[in-house]
Amino acid sequence: MLRGLIGGFGLASAIMLATAVAASAETPAGAPVTIGFSMPLTGGLAVNGTSGLLAMQIWAEDTNKKGGLLGRPVKLVYYDDQTNPSLVPGIYTKLLDVDKVDLVVSAYGTNVTAPALPVVIQHSKTFMGLFAMDVNEEFHYPKYFSSWRSMTARRRAIPPMAPGPTSRRPGSVSFTTRPTRRPRPTSAQSFAQSRRPIPTSSISPPTRRTASA
Repeated sequence: MLRGLIGGFGLASAIMLATAVAASAETPAGAPVTIGFSMPLTGGLAVNGTSGLLAMQIWAEDTNKKGGLLGRPVKLVYYDDQTNPSLVPGIYTKLLDVDKVDLVVSAYGTNVTAPALPVVIQHSKTFMGLFAMDVNEEFHYPKYFSSWRSMTARRRAIPPMAPGPTSRRPGSVSFTTRPTRRPRPTSAQSFAQSRRPIPTSSISPPTRRTASA
């Protein structure tokens, strides 16, 4: 019986030790991985920015509970850009030069993302774009990655117009493309056409009818 108790205590100790080792392995350690960004927490895009920030905070908390990134904790460094594009370059300069963040991501929106890209290019940093469209069409920066495809890529992805309906009845005409609709005249054009004088040459003289005998 004593041997059984000793064996039970040994098994319990082994389980507790294994649990402690696993917990310590999942706990992030070392210097945090800092992710910097601006976010419109006030101004016209405050509703979108607030929800975007909340989502990122939930992700960071969940990531740290699962061991962090590369075994290091995640830390978010952000500033309110007030939905003002003129404040964005200064914010990203501070993030990269003063805060020394490891990674930068964009704000929520195109107009507050485009001003940050030239600053990031000067520092040769990887830049993750969130809900921004066509901000890299001019620069073609290879280290920029967007969560949305550009409008050019979207236009290229649109399939061509499908052929129109084809009748199988003998002697009927088949269409390989859809007929083009003529533009409908505007109200001003319709009024001008209604006021246009009718040429007299197009009016045929009335036919005289005679009574039959």
